[in-house]
Amino acid sequence: MAHHVLLVHRSRSGGTEQLANAFAAGVASVGFDLEERVEVVRTSPLEATAQAVLEAGAIVIATPEHFGSMAGATKHFFEEIWDACLDQTVGLPWQLLVKAGNDGTGTVASVQKLATGLQWREFRPPLVVAGEVTTLHLEAAAELGATLAVSLDAGIV
Repeated sequence: MAHHVLLVHRSRSGGTEQLANAFAAGVASVGFDLEERVEVVRTSPLEATAQAVLEAGAIVIATPEHFGSMAGATKHFFEEIWDACLDQTVGLPWQLLVKAGNDGTGTVASVQKLATGLQWREFRPPLVVAGEVTTLHLEAAAELGATLAVSLDAGIV
């Protein structure tokens, strides 16, 4: 049986897409070493469904910072899945990637508040990239993806 990581992301300027791509590449980079394959299922926050969340072994939310908070599309995602997932996804491991124009603190706080309400379990502290995305940021996102894949395979999360 494969583990599924649901990667919910949207990008207007390309920075969030770069982080999402690097994260997914990190998951794929360790696939041949794992007992169980870890697959990334990618979706837009405007198209994500509660069923996709319910089927996920972990969820990754990659969002740009808009006006000091999460993107409206990311908020839409939470609004759409909230009722169906409220009691059904308690303990779901999740990870946040933020491409920030400012410092990302408002974005992190707003997403964490909702994830806390759903009683999801944060995998690692958010990866926040303020300003231009660099090679170091992409390497950090890939390492996060690889670590989550190995952790899922080992049953740690």
